[in-house]
Amino acid sequence: MTDLRLIHHFEVVYRLLSFSKAAEELRLTHSAVTRSIKSLEDAWGTQLFYRTTRSVEPTEAGARLYPMAVELLAFSETVQRETVSGDRELKLIGGPIALDMLLPSGIVAYRDAAPAIHVFADVMPPFIAIEELVQRRTHMVIFNMSTLEAMPHASRLRFREILSDDFVMVCRPGHPILTGPLSLDRLLEYPWTFPGYIHFLDGRLPDGWPEKMQAAGAPQYTLYTPTASMELSIISDVLTITPLTLAAANLESGRLACRYIPGIPKYRIGVGIRRETEREPNIAKFIDSLTRAARTLESHNAERLKRLL
Repeated sequence: MTDLRLIHHFEVVYRLLSFSKAAEELRLTHSAVTRSIKSLEDAWGTQLFYRTTRSVEPTEAGARLYPMAVELLAFSETVQRETVSGDRELKLIGGPIALDMLLPSGIVAYRDAAPAIHVFADVMPPFIAIEELVQRRTHMVIFNMSTLEAMPHASRLRFREILSDDFVMVCRPGHPILTGPLSLDRLLEYPWTFPGYIHFLDGRLPDGWPEKMQAAGAPQYTLYTPTASMELSIISDVLTITPLTLAAANLESGRLACRYIPGIPKYRIGVGIRRETEREPNIAKFIDSLTRAARTLESHNAERLKRLL
């Protein structure tokens, strides 16, 4: 079996394309790094780098090895961490809308099933999050389902829809748009803000909407979080669209008012995990907790929507 130390040395040389810089990062001598690469090449019977006095370039074999080396090293770190910690950590990555909607109630449901588990959640763009999942640096990703289904590595991952929510248009109380007809032309008389990932809507907007919105320059503001979008609507005439779950607290407190716009697809949230982790107890328990929390949210939102219609 190949020593992981040699794989680590290979990964650093490949990434830096320099034995000297690799030796500096690894805190080894230049000759020690050279011996490591030579040992790996001899053991496998293939050349991994073309070396000259001025450059280091990977061979085709080296280029094939690199992504697998990164994955192997990440997996080794995961094994060590989870062995030492007793599997007391659960790491998640998601989009701001998905995490804001589902994570708080999911954690509350999870506490009873796994009170000793520390949950760490981070926000990253979808493509980076999927790479983190594939490289075993996170246990789970939470995004819009259409985003997950469009991601690479689908054969290695399993996706599961957790929550489906209706969009509502929100604005400040007393806004003129709250009364009268709700045509798109009238909506576009006012400026709009969209949360950052709103363009991952499932399906299509109603016929004619994209063209009219583009012609009107809407949305005028694209903000990273739904919280910032709603705050802008609270203090101005700017309109925004947001899932009902996220608007609920502001609607019930009277800080925001809303109208339901027919024809806009629901916002569907799902989780993505690596296939081989599907039966890991902590991951299975967390997905079950998210699912139970989602059913409660959907039930509450159905009642809220009845009051709006």
